[in-house]
Amino acid sequence: MSAQGFTVDSPDAAPPIAKGSGATPSARPAGEESPEIRTGARGRREEIIDGAAEMFADHGYHGSSLREISKHIGISHSGMLHHFDCKTALLDGVIDRLEEHAQSALDRAPELRASRRALLQGLVELWHPAALPIRLLATLDAESVSEDHPGRYRMARLRKVHEHILEDCFTSFAEQGLLRAGSDPAFAGRALFAQVLNLAVREKTVQPLQHRSHDDAPLKDLAMQVDIFFLEEQLSVD
Repeated sequence: MSAQGFTVDSPDAAPPIAKGSGATPSARPAGEESPEIRTGARGRREEIIDGAAEMFADHGYHGSSLREISKHIGISHSGMLHHFDCKTALLDGVIDRLEEHAQSALDRAPELRASRRALLQGLVELWHPAALPIRLLATLDAESVSEDHPGRYRMARLRKVHEHILEDCFTSFAEQGLLRAGSDPAFAGRALFAQVLNLAVREKTVQPLQHRSHDDAPLKDLAMQVDIFFLEEQLSVD
């Protein structure tokens, strides 16, 4: 199955807005908010999701309260509740962001599977262990081992999507005759994404305690992980 066969559409996603209907503008009904007010509300909502993503990445869903998140953002608790009436609703908004990130990786699948160099560039741009989406994925993925975690199903699905994109890359490399004999593309994809999440945790735990002379940059580690599966002669080609 190709990466294009996966979708990460949220079941709660709003229907698309119809465009180009040709309808003429009409006066707003009494009580309806102006476009400027709606735009401002959307901006504040996105700001809240930004702050919640940072808090969830650093402290987890269970380790972050709405009051702590509102303080981190710099808004009142009541202002937070105006946009998100509970923490589960806020988590849904944060995971929506992660699904958008996964969709961007899906959209680039044909490019990523073209060559080893393209995959390494994708690791920089899409799966950098220090990037917020990946740190957030790592934290929520670990938390979702709990059966009562409200994001459990969606996080499991997200992990499968990322694993499959990387599996699709290694499948293409195998078909091009670039991989070592016996390499399993599915295992290679799972192992690479597991390393991405592992390094995201390491960047927040071990790395700050080390002296700067330690030569263990996360992208270097990921490149070494990729190269395990490639034929020796292919490493000098790219």
